Amino acid sequence: MNRTKKIRTVMAAVLAVSCTFSVFGQSSEDVGEAFKRIDMAIAGRSIDAISKVLSDNKSSPNYQLIENYTLKKTRQLIITDNLEFARQTSLAVIDNNIENFDAVELYSYIDKAILNQQAAQQAAENRKRLEEERIAARNAKSKAQLESRGNYHVVSTASGQEVYVNEQKASFSSWIWTVKLGLADFVYQKVSEPDYSSLKYGLALGANVFRPSERFIIGADLFADAHIVTFSTSGGLEGEAKLNSSGLPEAQAAPQEFFMSGRFVPEFAFADLSKYLFVRAGLAAHILASNDRDRTGSTDTFISPVIGAAFENVPVGEAVIRAFYDYDLGHLAYEDINSAMEFGGSILLPMAVNDKTKVGVEFGFQDLLVMRNVGGMENRTKITFAIGVGNVTK
Repeated sequence: MNRTKKIRTVMAAVLAVSCTFSVFGQSSEDVGEAFKRIDMAIAGRSIDAISKVLSDNKSSPNYQLIENYTLKKTRQLIITDNLEFARQTSLAVIDNNIENFDAVELYSYIDKAILNQQAAQQAAENRKRLEEERIAARNAKSKAQLESRGNYHVVSTASGQEVYVNEQKASFSSWIWTVKLGLADFVYQKVSEPDYSSLKYGLALGANVFRPSERFIIGADLFADAHIVTFSTSGGLEGEAKLNSSGLPEAQAAPQEFFMSGRFVPEFAFADLSKYLFVRAGLAAHILASNDRDRTGSTDTFISPVIGAAFENVPVGEAVIRAFYDYDLGHLAYEDINSAMEFGGSILLPMAVNDKTKVGVEFGFQDLLVMRNVGGMENRTKITFAIGVGNVTK
């Protein structure tokens, strides 16, 4: 009897242990499956799937393990900066168990972090907007100033932006220059008292160079010529006749005169006012070599400082023209000269142009007018044909 009772007791204990292991095994399998579903829902960014896993296991004795696993995954989302999804995940835990204070505290922390992040982003956007407005205002002011000057133009960059470029700086070179060789330089001289005139031929050499800047343009006009061949003369005083061996007067030879001139005149312009109009001041020399000045009445050599104005580098289609006027102040130092002035101009017609230089022909005109205290006036008119070489500035 006792033995039978012992056997039954042992069998009951074995059955109880077997049932316990069976239940525990079933419970462990359910938790693992729930964890997999949580992982899949988080990987798919599905809040509904997370809520369903929590809802399906709400009555499970292992629900707390599933909740803790969900919150663990939520903290990992915070570490990877997925704050919005982490907030929704913690909210799903709270919706299924409002008494989970860990979930409530985690949700509060995430919400504050998101608010701080949004505030920082808003502040950065505000700073960016204010900086853009400041730059736009500055550009508008600069644009108004540039447009008021009138010597800038718009250039489109490769990126599509538009920039203002000074017209003087839009050249290939920071210098503007022209050199010319006068192959034919004729001067017609007319003296009123005595009534004398002559036509002479010579050669000339000239150059114009300018250095532009944003506000100013400085430059210089250089010119020199020499007339050593006399084509014709007319009038003038008769000299004392010489007698030949037969006692007859010899024929008088025409007086020989050589004209030479030169000038170096710096020029200056205000680019804001005009890039073509220049004021000038420099030195000019008019030299006479004569074997009989008394017969011709030609004005003797005089050197003078000059002041004047000029138009330079004025484009007319493909051609470039220039003109100048100089007043010779040096007449004050010469008793026989009442006043003197010189004016002229030229036009350069390009014949060949490449990327950097242009070659053409230049036709020039100059006139020197000398008013004398005694003996009327003298006028020297020059016509020059030259070959000109200059740089391409635009």
